[in-house]
Amino acid sequence: MQKELIYEQMNGFLEEDIFSIPKEITIENEFAEGTECSQMYERAYLAKQNLCRRLGQEEDNDIEILISSMENIARLLSLKMYEYGRREH
Repeated sequence: MQKELIYEQMNGFLEEDIFSIPKEITIENEFAEGTECSQMYERAYLAKQNLCRRLGQEEDNDIEILISSMENIARLLSLKMYEYGRREH
């Protein structure tokens, strides 16, 4: 579906030429270097590393669950917002 492709493009998971949308619509990679999302992601990644270091582990399952759950929540909300926005037009 188009909403999922837009989400994937915004998150930097797709290359620009993978799917076609009208040329008047620009979908930016919100995680490109230097963007606000990129900076927040870097902070989260460093915090994760610090927590694992304090726990004396390379990876921690609970931390991974927290991060993946928040990513899934963000995806769900984004796709629902897309649907709500479509209904407004």
